[in-house]
Parts: sequence; structure tokens; C-alpha cells
Amino acid sequence: MKRIFTFAACLFVSLLSATGAETRSAPAAVRDHLWVWGHDASFDWPAHEDGETPGKNRMTPVEGAVYLDVPNVMFIQYQGIPAAPFQQYYTPFKAMKQVYWTLSNNGNQVHELGQEQEHVYQLAADNPNITGLLLDDFLIGPFGDNEDSHWLAANNAAFPVSLVASLPQEVTADSLALTQTAWEGGGYRTAKFAVDVSRDGTNWQEVATGELPDDPGATGKLSFPEQPLGLLRVRVLSSHDTQVAMSCGLKALALFRKDQPVSLAGAQFRASSEYPGHEAVRLLLPGVVADGGAKVFTSQVGPQDLAAAKRRMQAIDGRKLDLAVVVYNRQIDPGIVPILKDVDSVLFWTWDSSDLKDLEANFRRLKELLPGKKVFLGCYLWDFCSPPHTISTDLMEHQCELGLKWLRAGEIEGMIFLGTNIMDKNLKAVEWTREWIARVGDEKLK
Repeated sequence: MKRIFTFAACLFVSLLSATGAETRSAPAAVRDHLWVWGHDASFDWPAHEDGETPGKNRMTPVEGAVYLDVPNVMFIQYQGIPAAPFQQYYTPFKAMKQVYWTLSNNGNQVHELGQEQEHVYQLAADNPNITGLLLDDFLIGPFGDNEDSHWLAANNAAFPVSLVASLPQEVTADSLALTQTAWEGGGYRTAKFAVDVSRDGTNWQEVATGELPDDPGATGKLSFPEQPLGLLRVRVLSSHDTQVAMSCGLKALALFRKDQPVSLAGAQFRASSEYPGHEAVRLLLPGVVADGGAKVFTSQVGPQDLAAAKRRMQAIDGRKLDLAVVVYNRQIDPGIVPILKDVDSVLFWTWDSSDLKDLEANFRRLKELLPGKKVFLGCYLWDFCSPPHTISTDLMEHQCELGLKWLRAGEIEGMIFLGTNIMDKNLKAVEWTREWIARVGDEKLK
């Protein structure tokens, strides 16, 4: 009986035989530094959103790598696909030279790392070709000053309602100011509260208690013994509401030392209860103090969680896994520096293709801002931001040739092409890139 193999299976077997045992051998050619950005084959850019891609995607991440003829994949777990455990799903990825796998699947939302990540760590332990873990859309911001910004708990919140601020690095403080919400409906006003501090998130110490006036925008300031802290927790014990919302909220939070503001740039806020559209992260908008005029950012994952993940990654079979996060051109600002202190690599993307004209200048700003960080250049094959969405071959050539120049100079670790879910849709940018890789891929790098 004649055996029939699919195109993808044949390519997979070929790639497996060529690269199967290679994981961390020193790359010697341009191709070894090239990556595809991969999603599950079922993923298409949503039809109801701007940036919809034409047709239906059928290409898997490994097929996308084979089609472009590159050996490395950065894989994004998205909307719960694939679900843990990942071992069977990962089988075709074993043919890749290197893989970066998603550390967390929570999109652009503030969240905590936990038991879910144990599946990721186990996958990395089982597969030596996983050389890094990544967080997509890691930074949230920059924020601007918004007079309508509040943190509000949900209606009929269960008290006490806790609000926790995780700071990107330990600070010393001796007082706290809370500003009452000025919600137009007259509700959501915090009454009694307690303030706790911690250095590690495990041992908490109550340092102050108080009550905010039942006046919109009223501020209360409390002093406590000067001390170092990495986390601050406000436990709202009661509300001034007597009807309708029966909830609480705040307009702003600020820390001080000797009456001088302590920077909250890079802080991450989370709350036990949130009203949609008025999440705790919005406390960063008004009244926050940023260093040297820096813009204000927060992150998906707080600094303590990120540092713990880094330690966990380094304990996997004695390997040093790379921790990588996405940074967009609009986020190149001193405000991101403290947030990225535990990050090894930056995946640098230009979201709007009209900004590619400034790619070289933005790259220089990024390198100056984050000396010592490894940088990967992200290259979109489709403009998800602005119509007509197709990317011209001129723009592809511009970013690819700059990337090649930086590879030759040792200024970047690699180039990433996004992504596998649009590579089978007959796009000129994809076909041009495929030809470009065929032309330069075997060039030896010094």
C-alpha cells in the first residue's frame, strides 16, 4: 500500500532530521538569528476588529517556520489555546532549533503568576530547545492625566476590599495620602481603612488606620514609622454609601518620605473588587509622581512575581532561560526602566507601519535607555493598526535591511516575523520576506 505524506509532514520530517539535536549551538549564519511569531492555527485576527486579515488561516507555527525557512519560533498562547498540559501540543516544536514559549496567557491584563506557570516550567524542563519564556504586551501605558479616572470596587462589594500596590523596587516611606473618589453619582466613597506594608508579600505589618471624609476629592494623609517597603496594601473596611452602590473607591494614592513624594512609576495595582472600566491601575493616572518627567507605566505582572519567575526559570535543570517581554516604539521612555530590571530581552515592535520611517532613531533611543538588555527586532508582515493594512515591499526592505545591518554589527540578537497566522494568505510582504531570507539567510556572521 502506498504511503501518502502531507506537505507539512514531509517538511516537518526534513526539518527534524536537520536540526533535531541542535539547541544551543552557537549561531553562525543570519538564518540562525531569525524567528517566526506563532499562534495556534485556529487563530485569525478577529473579523469585528480593525486590522482583519483576508481569508482563513490554516498554517501552524512550525509550518510557518518551515515556509520562511527559519529555525526558531516564539510561540504565543492566546485566549487559552492551547490548554495545559502542553506536552503533546509541543511535539512538532521539538524540530525547532530554539523556542520561546508564553509564560502567561492573560493578555494585556494585570494578573498574578501562580500554579498555571508550573505547566510552562515543566514544559521547559522537558524540552532543552526551549531557551526562553516571554510575555506579550507586557507594559501597560503610558498613562496620561485623566480627571475622570477612579478606582471603583464593584457594587455591593464584600468588605474589607483590598487594594495592593506592588512597587518595581523597594522604597522607603513614612506617610501615605489617599484621595477620595469624586464619582459623579455621589457614591463609591471610602470610609474607614487600614494600611499595611510588606517587603516580600508574605509578612504584612499594619502601620496606620484612618477614615476619609464623605466629600468628593477629599484627601487624607497618615504618617507611619519610616521603613523600607516593596508592597503597600490598603484595606477598605467600610463605605460612606448608604444606598445603591454600597461600594468604595479612590481617586489617587501617593507615598511620601520626609514630605517628599516617592515615585510610583512602574507600580502595579490590583484589587479584590473592581468595577469594569475603573480598574485599580487607573490610580496611576492622576497625582502619580514619575522620575525626571518620565511617563507612567505599569505591567501585566508585578515586580515581585516577575522576580520570582526569573528565579524559578534559573532553577530549571541548571539552564539560564531568557526572560523576554514586548516593548512598542510608543513605550520608549525612562518610565519603563524600573519595570524591566529583571528582564533579559526586549522584543521591539513598531505597531503602526507609518512609524517605520523613524525605526533607526527609535532603535537608538531604546538601546540608550536599556543598556545591557538584549534586543530582538520585531517585523510585522501586516499592519494591524492602519488601513489599508498591507505592508509594502519597500517598508519590508527598510526594516529587514536595518535588521540585517544590526545583526552584522552584533547590536541585536535576532529578527522576528509576525506571524504564522497570516503566512498562507498570499500577501506580498510575506513572499518578499521569504525571498529575502533565501538570499541572505546563509550569510555567515562574525
